[in-house]
Amino acid sequence: MVITDLDPGGAERAMVALATRLDPARWRVRVFCLMGPGPLVEPLREAGIPCECLSVNRNRPLQAVVRLAAALRAFRPQLVQSFLFHANLAARLAAPSAGKPWVIGGLRVAEHQKRWHLALDRATSRLSVGSVCVSRGVEEFSHAIGRLDPDRLTVIPNGIDPRPYDQAKALSRESLGIPETAHLAIQIGRLDTQKGLVDLLEAARVVIETYPEWHLALAGQGPLRDWLAARLSSEPILRDHVHWLGQRDDVASLLKTADVAVLASRWEGMPNVVLEAMAASRAVVATAVEGSRELVLPGRTGWLVPPRDPARLALALIEAARSPEQCSSLGMLGRQRVGDLFSMDATRTAYEQLWAGVLGLTCLPPDR
Repeated sequence: MVITDLDPGGAERAMVALATRLDPARWRVRVFCLMGPGPLVEPLREAGIPCECLSVNRNRPLQAVVRLAAALRAFRPQLVQSFLFHANLAARLAAPSAGKPWVIGGLRVAEHQKRWHLALDRATSRLSVGSVCVSRGVEEFSHAIGRLDPDRLTVIPNGIDPRPYDQAKALSRESLGIPETAHLAIQIGRLDTQKGLVDLLEAARVVIETYPEWHLALAGQGPLRDWLAARLSSEPILRDHVHWLGQRDDVASLLKTADVAVLASRWEGMPNVVLEAMAASRAVVATAVEGSRELVLPGRTGWLVPPRDPARLALALIEAARSPEQCSSLGMLGRQRVGDLFSMDATRTAYEQLWAGVLGLTCLPPDR
């Protein structure tokens, strides 16, 4: 398995969860990370999975190809599964000088911003046997906009283990600077244009003016951190009702503390935070982007609104705030949906069947 880095992002956590659940009697797995060691190296090594970090200079992309090729020659894998754009590109270019293993890419997001990513992915796609798309939305985008061959795309959604979310306990809102009586919405994720922060704060102002008991918590770091701080300090109505919590490692407890989860993204792939919110039995207000459209069922597990539409987002958040019993029932249905359709066992089995088919192996049934 090849991945760009091992910082605690959605794609990285999904890869670690998959790698640590593979049967070591059937798969000899090694992870190669293009960047330096990140926090997710430890769970891999604790599970007995060798992990080699290549410490590539971000400004020297060819270095990634050279170092990965050398690492692959030493390991001699039969198949390389890569995750994320830079890892996809490096794996495809490195494989021919490393015994020519089968290479399968991993498309984790509908890349609406960096169109040069799409061009390079298309130019190198024939160096792989195909790619795994993390959602039907990513597959459709990759075909229609990325112009990739749909016959070489396979959809395998992310999975999640809901047990840690079932067991998590809510935090004291007082410890977060939030009134105990507030109706609390939370968005967890990178502070980035992709996550729709501008739209979310526009919607937040409307919600607060309509429903003063409403509060919003934001957890995460990113390039919009300074913009967010300036925006909150300049608008008293937001400063008193929007709480930036910084980077957190207690996502399950934060979700349990909130009444509803929100994701205002302008584009996505398969948002892990929506899976996590559903696993925590929380209703979700999300924009109808890639992945979210497949996870959230309007009126059954939450609300879907158009992206880049603060007015519609505000209306959904107001409806959620005024319907605590509905939020609770939608959250329970979301938990059931995750358990039925998006388990880690289902994800692992789908990857194993794909790899076995490429390698010409017999894949054991899921109940082995």
